[in-house]
Amino acid sequence: MFISFIIPLYNASRFILKALDSIYKNALDEGAYEVVVIDDGSKDNGAEIVKDYASCHKNLRLLQQPNKGASAARNRGIEAAKGEFIWFVAADDRIEPTILETVWQIYQEKPETELFGFNHVDWSEVLESPRVTYRKRVSTDGLGLLRSHPYMYLWNRIFRKSAIGDTRFPEGTRNTEDWYFDLKVFARLKHVECIPENGYYYNSDNPYSTLRNRSHESLRKNAEDSQLIHRLIWEEIQKTDNPGIKAELQRSLNYSVMGFFYGMFVDHFSIKEFRMAMKKYEPMGLYPIPKSGSKRGNKFLKLANRPYLLFPVVLVRNLFSPILSFLKSKQQIGN
Repeated sequence: MFISFIIPLYNASRFILKALDSIYKNALDEGAYEVVVIDDGSKDNGAEIVKDYASCHKNLRLLQQPNKGASAARNRGIEAAKGEFIWFVAADDRIEPTILETVWQIYQEKPETELFGFNHVDWSEVLESPRVTYRKRVSTDGLGLLRSHPYMYLWNRIFRKSAIGDTRFPEGTRNTEDWYFDLKVFARLKHVECIPENGYYYNSDNPYSTLRNRSHESLRKNAEDSQLIHRLIWEEIQKTDNPGIKAELQRSLNYSVMGFFYGMFVDHFSIKEFRMAMKKYEPMGLYPIPKSGSKRGNKFLKLANRPYLLFPVVLVRNLFSPILSFLKSKQQIGN
């Protein structure tokens, strides 16, 4: 079997039908692929929709488990997958079916390929925004991919299952776990094909998405996940003897830590929370935050690495932000 689609399902009954339809519009014979949906303790009727769909498609399997999170669902999907390749698809997104024809053709030319990457489109009910990562076809290795593309997503890649090996998503996490997975897999790849075509539609309009939950409780959980993932990557760096892998993992880690502190600033974390994060990163040599390949990010470090400047700015920002938000809302009501 050529490919397994792995779809974690949690309260996505509004979207799962479109995701499945997009997959079954591809030109491959149904014997060449399978769709593995892992119902992660959904509370809606998404599983029933999948069961109905499976009555017409023998290559569709529904696995069910108590709610453990997308990481655990993907890990179960990896174990169950029978395909030579794996494509992780979110239940609220959809694929571009024609990309599989291109992938199949390249696979015939280069059967040693371990990873296919392609462009994607951010879409909502009112807007579609193409995100062009690859402007021409490029053959590279995993380190080359890391050097040229600091923004890593999970769903605009197709992974050879044997290249994944024993790498799994850290269970219990819901933020940056895909970045961790990508880093670990990419670092050891020898044969990567980058395709200048759209292959995926990412739903930026799902109100139930974890990333769209802006409560402080949710943001704090995301921050805890990021800190855990950063430590896991730091531990990987300490273990590797390959200088090339070590350098690229460190660069990616520096970039992510910078983004983490910037996110804390934007999301109005308290001075106490900043202090706690700094204490966690100091023993790993990640605070003061090392420079990354981002010029804009490095400008932020001039503030973030100087607590005597950062803390007063955080204090003033957090004090006045509610007032400004209130005034803005009153103005909108008045208009």
